[in-house]
Amino acid sequence: MGVLKSWILFAFRTIHVGKCVGEEAELYIAASPYSFGGFTTSRDRSPFSILGVPLDMTSSFRSGYRTAPLSVRLAAQNLEYFSLRFGVDVEDFLYVDEGDVVLPQDSIVKALDVVQKVSKGILSSKRIPIFLGGEHTLTVGTVRAAVDVYGRDLCVLVFDAHADLRVEYGGSRYSHACTVSRVLETLGRDSVYIAGVRAVSKAEYERLRSDGVKHLTARTIRRVGVKQVASVLHDFLSSCSRVYLSVDMDVFDPAFAPGVATPEPEGMFPSEFFDIFHEIVNKKFIALDITEVTPPYDPSMITSMLAARVALEFMAGAYASLHA
Repeated sequence: MGVLKSWILFAFRTIHVGKCVGEEAELYIAASPYSFGGFTTSRDRSPFSILGVPLDMTSSFRSGYRTAPLSVRLAAQNLEYFSLRFGVDVEDFLYVDEGDVVLPQDSIVKALDVVQKVSKGILSSKRIPIFLGGEHTLTVGTVRAAVDVYGRDLCVLVFDAHADLRVEYGGSRYSHACTVSRVLETLGRDSVYIAGVRAVSKAEYERLRSDGVKHLTARTIRRVGVKQVASVLHDFLSSCSRVYLSVDMDVFDPAFAPGVATPEPEGMFPSEFFDIFHEIVNKKFIALDITEVTPPYDPSMITSMLAARVALEFMAGAYASLHA
């Protein structure tokens, strides 16, 4: 154990986050061999932090999430940083690439605890993190960290093909199929909205209806159009002091995002998503996670490029709102 700790201290940068359960916690982040898009900057220049969360423990179909942070960072090198929708050039302010969370591999509960503590350290500094996942289960840890820092006056907006409302899956309460259930337990149904849903079990469908979980199906989004959807989401967000945004990349149609763990047909088009994005992103948004990119099934890297574009548009929109 002493040798391992010495190696960690040598290999990783340390974030001190103060007292944790009566003891000082030192949380470690591994430096990534590549920064997002090849850039990083100083903390006084930008409020944004990029953090990789290579969680890959509960896949039920296709695994490989753990290489997603690296793949999305590389894909960002190919993209222009100017946002036509927001009229903002992300290169003007950039971000700090913090590296990747080092996760224990023996327990999903332990892994989520590490995610929560590291995320809390970043959020406590009043930075706006973009978490690059990694399976969607990571959102349980990052949302809990946001509640630790900002309290329960927080809303969570989830874009996802799946409802993720199973009470447990594969014998565990902590699975990518249970993410929204755990978030609902933390915040309550009035503070959570799911958009883009099109793949649910019968039990999840009944729970959506009986429990009154706020949601929009992909079919509804296509039928009523971007303006109406943006209006509905704006109404939901108007009562929120702060907003946490979670984007599971399988919300997009597999034609645009084939490299995900559980693809489903009839998904959102990128243009629909970004047009809605343009209408709702504002200075209330305190964090974003992008999950479920699975590089082994994304040989052309189009899923990673789309994920990188989500991150860039989020930063452009949040920055524009902060400086309006």
